[in-house]
Amino acid sequence: MQFSIKSFFYKQWPLLLAFFIPLLIMSGIYIIQGVYPFGNGSLMTVDLGQQYVDFFSYYRQTFFEDPSSFYYSFSKAIGGDMVGLWAYYLTSPFNLLFLLFPHSQVSLAITCLTLLKISLTGLSFGWLLRKAFNGNGFILAAFSISYALMGYTIVNQLNVMWLDGLIFLPLIALGVEQLLFQKKGLTYSLFLALALFSNYYISYMICLFLIGYFLFRLTGMSYSHSLSFKEKVKENFQLIGLFLWHSLLGAGLSAILLLPTFHSLLGSKASYTKLVFDWELAFPFHEMLSKLMIGAFNFDQMPTGYPNLFIGSLALVSFGCYFSNRAFPFRERITALLLMILYVVSMNLKAFNMVWHAMQYPIWYPYRFSFVVCFFMILNGYRSFMKMEGLRPLETFFSVILVTVIGISVYQGNYDFVYPEQIILTIVFSLLIIFLLIVKPQQYRWLALILFLITAVEMGTNAQIDLSRLSYVKQDSFSTYQKELDTTIAAIQKKDAGFYRIEKTFLRSKNDSFQADFPSVSHFSSTFEKEIPQLFGRLGFPVGDGFIAYANGTLVTDALFGIKYYISEQNELYRLPERKDELLKDASLLKQIEALPAAEMVNPAFQLSLMQTKPDLRAYQPFAETTRTVLYQNPYALPLAFGSNKAVLDVAAESNQPIQLQEELLRGLTGMPSQTKMFVPLDFTSTVYQNVSVSQTSQRQMYTKQISNEEASVTFQFKPETNGAYYVTLGPNVKEEDTAIYLNGLPFTQYPTYRDVLVLNLANVNKGDTITIKFSLKKSTLLLEDTQLYQLDQTAFTSAIDQLQQSGMDITEHSNVRIKGKVTIQEDQKLLFTSIPYSQGWTVKIDGIPAKTEKAVDSLLAVPIKSGTHTVTFQYRTPWFKEGMILSLISALLLLITHLAVLKTKNYHLFKGEQND
Repeated sequence: MQFSIKSFFYKQWPLLLAFFIPLLIMSGIYIIQGVYPFGNGSLMTVDLGQQYVDFFSYYRQTFFEDPSSFYYSFSKAIGGDMVGLWAYYLTSPFNLLFLLFPHSQVSLAITCLTLLKISLTGLSFGWLLRKAFNGNGFILAAFSISYALMGYTIVNQLNVMWLDGLIFLPLIALGVEQLLFQKKGLTYSLFLALALFSNYYISYMICLFLIGYFLFRLTGMSYSHSLSFKEKVKENFQLIGLFLWHSLLGAGLSAILLLPTFHSLLGSKASYTKLVFDWELAFPFHEMLSKLMIGAFNFDQMPTGYPNLFIGSLALVSFGCYFSNRAFPFRERITALLLMILYVVSMNLKAFNMVWHAMQYPIWYPYRFSFVVCFFMILNGYRSFMKMEGLRPLETFFSVILVTVIGISVYQGNYDFVYPEQIILTIVFSLLIIFLLIVKPQQYRWLALILFLITAVEMGTNAQIDLSRLSYVKQDSFSTYQKELDTTIAAIQKKDAGFYRIEKTFLRSKNDSFQADFPSVSHFSSTFEKEIPQLFGRLGFPVGDGFIAYANGTLVTDALFGIKYYISEQNELYRLPERKDELLKDASLLKQIEALPAAEMVNPAFQLSLMQTKPDLRAYQPFAETTRTVLYQNPYALPLAFGSNKAVLDVAAESNQPIQLQEELLRGLTGMPSQTKMFVPLDFTSTVYQNVSVSQTSQRQMYTKQISNEEASVTFQFKPETNGAYYVTLGPNVKEEDTAIYLNGLPFTQYPTYRDVLVLNLANVNKGDTITIKFSLKKSTLLLEDTQLYQLDQTAFTSAIDQLQQSGMDITEHSNVRIKGKVTIQEDQKLLFTSIPYSQGWTVKIDGIPAKTEKAVDSLLAVPIKSGTHTVTFQYRTPWFKEGMILSLISALLLLITHLAVLKTKNYHLFKGEQND
């Protein structure tokens, strides 16, 4: 046993270095930065903190609590298919690591997963070098470290699901080598399938790259002298056929996931695609050179920036020498040059850039495909180094001149993410590598070790600088919020085991519902079906391509979407006068929240991040509170499905008319006549101007500062004559940077990102009080559009809700994919209306008989039904999942047959590869 271990280390130490050196470097950086458990830091920044961490919690819940949520989840807004979300975020085999950590340690699991993936990236590249290119020793480790810690990896490690593509790309390339030189495509198909399964989005870019890479390697093949020209052409066509066949088999193997994902994309991300090609350049080409500098990164490079191309001096200089290295066929070097020209143009020309990103310009994280360019440079840099006797005088001269010119160009560019010290450091490393390449012919035994050490130091320095320029979520803030939310939600769910939705006046992320496992409305993901944000945008909520923030709910929308429970911050605005000194004591609930004080001690100074001001909570019943929050029950909440009038099918979801749409929905559901007014338009009783002049047209008011350096504002006042709800609409042109809003002298919180007319809640149970809403100008002018005050007719609203609640479905069984219950439909109803998004995956049976489904307001599921009492069953099956499974099985069978046929065929080595040199 001792001999075997010693033998293993003797043979595999270069690969062990390729794995453990990136691990040690990144671990050291995390320790320096105080990443938990070494401090109060974390890796959670931008999307990792706002999306992925919540999805990772959901990942654990799916395995341990509810496997059915793999297919569908009501934590995804008001409900949505999950297979597409899994395919984009969660199907990495490495995510199984999360199952080893408790829910409370998800941030620690993310750190471990990131370290594991970065280390495996180095190992997989080293494996490619060893198996395909005779790699060994410190040089194998040096180039593997360059790949594992290249600039792309460091700045995109927060997109942890993308790192799978970096791991599998070298293994897919190894499969291409075996396909070309041994005519065996098993490795290629399997790893291509695994990459597609792990993350189809990054794998799409790999597939585009593989076309060029295959042709590049094909042009570099050495032919057997015994072959005629005709035989050479025939062999090349056979190899092209094998490549296409095994590519199809690889895609077919992953069809179980790709087919339903494609169906999901048609209604989500792909639906935003507009095939309009922009043939302009994004920036002057020479500016791309700035990203070759050490630490060429800051936060502003994430939303918009240059492609991440830092690969280290050894790999970069060696790659530059590749084009003058006569050990490689001229046709191969020309092909490589053409490919590099294509890649450089693709990273600048907007039309080509869009093609690489699946026909959509990326929102944040530009040039996401640049990792394949880095792979190409590092791999050919290694090949060049191994066949390089040393730098010739002319190569040395041009290398030094080029390094100097690049340094001067970047210095003169005055980039805010590159300081002079970084340029000097890059030049020093480059000149040191050039010197060592000059002495390479001397074959000093220490040379490989020195090159390895220099590369490790350079790549580690770059990683440290890059990561130090980001801000992260503090661990204690995250854990405090997580524990409080988890415990509060668990307490509500223990109090009420039925189906309902919960919303909040605050949020850590729009995916809190995945973190704490509860049905909600707010959501953010790249696989969000477009109809739901469109509906909520038209109802007056902040939405975008891929997100909803339930920050502007009214009594009507809270009722329609079954928001039965609300959690708010401790806010005197929401507490009625007779309850101001009342401590809410739901003994059973408070007993369940007994762990909260311990959670709060993690960070007693922690403050909730508010997303809305909601006086409507005064009309709801508070029933418990913690130090930071108050819990409310909504008496008007409707069940998931209820009987309604068929008139609701005729309601059209018009844009920028949120109050009218809410009114028409309620009228349509109840069958009220069109002249019935739910919302009554009112005028403000007075308007107070401070340091502004006003010009006004029909629905537009332009306010202009009179004295530019003094405070300016416009204040609207009214006095409610009823204890009902009051709302004001606000046009989408008013942004956070334009104005600060105050309600009754206190800051009014509004979620800042929106594109539709909003509905702002101003008062409820405020009869006789003077209500003021003040807009304080932050700029010289302020344009208010569609600003109209409305009063909800409380009597008409209550009557409508009572009517709909009486025909509500009594749910007796519910999961994410199956809902069953009884409902009594009145004579004038004829329709079962639901707040479930319409999907082909939902089938409905009424008394055991399949029923036709219809789409209401372009987005919601409705079912025609006869009057009387019925048993209704909803069942969800992911569209195209069964077909995808069949195609995957067929592909697996064909791959097995193909592989067995190859094994039976005598393998003639007609071509000679570098592994056989």
